[in-house]
Amino acid sequence: MNIKQSQKQNLIIYFFDVLGIILGYFLMILLRFQGDVRLYVDNMVLYRLIIAIFILTLNYFLFYPNENFFKRTFIKELWHNFKINVIAAAFMATVAYLIDDAKDYSRFIYIMTMVFSFIWMQVVHSLYRYYMLRFKKYSQTSQKMLIVTTSEKADEIIGNIIKEKTWNLWITGVIILDQDWIGRKIHGIPVVANKENMFLYTVRSVVDEIFIYTSESNRIAIKDIVQNFRDMGISVKMNIDLFNMEIATEKYIDKVGQYNTVCFAPKITPLHMVFMKRLIDILGACIGLVITFFITLLLGPLIKIESPGPIFFSQKRVGRNGRIFNIYKFRSMYVDAEERKKELIEKNEMNGLMFKIKKDPRVTRIGRIIRKASIDELPQFWNVLKGDMSLVGTRPPTVDEFEHYEGYHKQRLSMTPGLTGVWQVSGRNDIQDFEEIVAMDVDYINNWSLKKDLGIILKTIRVVLMSSGAR
Repeated sequence: MNIKQSQKQNLIIYFFDVLGIILGYFLMILLRFQGDVRLYVDNMVLYRLIIAIFILTLNYFLFYPNENFFKRTFIKELWHNFKINVIAAAFMATVAYLIDDAKDYSRFIYIMTMVFSFIWMQVVHSLYRYYMLRFKKYSQTSQKMLIVTTSEKADEIIGNIIKEKTWNLWITGVIILDQDWIGRKIHGIPVVANKENMFLYTVRSVVDEIFIYTSESNRIAIKDIVQNFRDMGISVKMNIDLFNMEIATEKYIDKVGQYNTVCFAPKITPLHMVFMKRLIDILGACIGLVITFFITLLLGPLIKIESPGPIFFSQKRVGRNGRIFNIYKFRSMYVDAEERKKELIEKNEMNGLMFKIKKDPRVTRIGRIIRKASIDELPQFWNVLKGDMSLVGTRPPTVDEFEHYEGYHKQRLSMTPGLTGVWQVSGRNDIQDFEEIVAMDVDYINNWSLKKDLGIILKTIRVVLMSSGAR
């Protein structure tokens, strides 16, 4: 799932600013009326707040206030926030005059709300900027980028991108096409691969985007490189003069630092659709965790009585674009199940990189029951709430499965993995070919929609109630 990061940045800062207006408005009302709720609870309070939020939103559409947000100094931020609040105050005064509401406005509330909003913006913007630039390296949501270029251009390009302080972007490594510089560092960024091993490195690493900067004379060779990266589900950005390169995927104009680029990307998803998917995830996870709590009270003692050990099972899985996270389940196997897996490998019934066998001897009696009803998956609602997983997505592979992936297999990881998905509602354990699962997952990603997610959720409920395809 691919969205333009500038949209995401603007939305986050916009929400911070709206929160400041709301907090300032109600705080000033409390101060003005000394906490006597009866004096200020009326319809006009909400009406004026909506006007204030509307005017702030209008400011965003008219003046693009977050342009170069992460490059602004403290003084520039101060001047910027002053202008925004003065413009907002002028708009509000004009609206109040036009609707004949000015005489009923409290000047204290009106002026002090703008003062609070100004101070709030200055403090919150500065803290947010510091946090993102200081800790984006460690953030799971930060876009991890590889730079692919030549030895001649590497120093200039990396230096310029770092100086731009691009939000939510962390350069994790450099690939040099014309030299074997593996082990060197350029502006503190390691050279991680060369032309011969760059695809293998990319498959095994966390990579969200790749920026390729090269000359037009290399167009034919670069076309194959771009296509290989796109087959992994990774967004590829290139210097703008290569826009007309024919690659079978969507493309749009974007920027990396100061460089204008053409981005060869998966299906571009509107930001509001991504927001709605995450909102559904959070609501679903909250409901699911309440159910999980009560199930744990009943199921926990039964798990421990049959097989001493923890109630929950945790295992490292591979998520979006190669990120590692811990997945949680109710323990349905004996505690030595992972060690015994090696003994059972040759009994694997799956064709490919997944492991499944009927009547797995590592599964406990209570484990067979909860697996049949898919109850063992309930703790994954915690993964959904954290953002490691979504309600609907692709199955997250184990680390050892992932280490055997070919390039095109990684495309199924270009989206956040799901608690359920197409595979689970299309036969689950009856499907025995890993390549078939990959094809289903890639088709889901390329044709994703909220309607399709809701359909999969409804099918999942039916599959779980009928226990179809489960073992």
